[in-house]
Amino acid sequence: MGCHQIPLVMGVALVLTSLPVPSLTCKVADWQPMSFLEQVSAAEVAVHARVVDKLPGSYGYFPSAYRGVLQVYCVFKGGPLSANLTVDEMGQLTSCHHTKVDIGEDYILLLKRSGDTFVPDEVNYLSVAFPADQDHFNLLNRTCGLSNYTAPASTDPAFQPRCPGDRALGGTTTDCLGNSAGSERGSLGLWAAFSVLFFFVKPLCA
Repeated sequence: MGCHQIPLVMGVALVLTSLPVPSLTCKVADWQPMSFLEQVSAAEVAVHARVVDKLPGSYGYFPSAYRGVLQVYCVFKGGPLSANLTVDEMGQLTSCHHTKVDIGEDYILLLKRSGDTFVPDEVNYLSVAFPADQDHFNLLNRTCGLSNYTAPASTDPAFQPRCPGDRALGGTTTDCLGNSAGSERGSLGLWAAFSVLFFFVKPLCA
């Protein structure tokens, strides 16, 4: 392989390794990667919640698969909802359905209604339990198309909702990001990384 081919090969490898992929044994025809913003936009419900317990679910195979008992702090879309929510079909159901959570941890979860219950809305056959960190909250606050956040309904007078950012409980923002914003930022990051690789490889071929 000639030196002039090295940057091209490294660039292709960088792009391929940067894309999220389903489980290695999960085969989905025409699967395409989706950014966090795209998955939120496609999901029916998005919440910030803490997992307080795991119970046997309708799928069986407990404890690999389970119902997640949630304390909901904020509803980003799909509200109003109760502050106490049970989500069925969590955990490792199949290679293509595996939204796993840990008791005591906070997540941004994408859900959908299934009859009288909720299940993970795995819009891209990936886990839809995202870290409840400031980076994800910032993205949610700037996502176009989300309705105003709503506080979950609770009969506990001590309960305090935890909706973050400028749109908390009815606020709005005009500086929003489109569904492709995450992809655009990812493309810029890949281009920058490729440029750095080219800078270091070029002298070797001189």
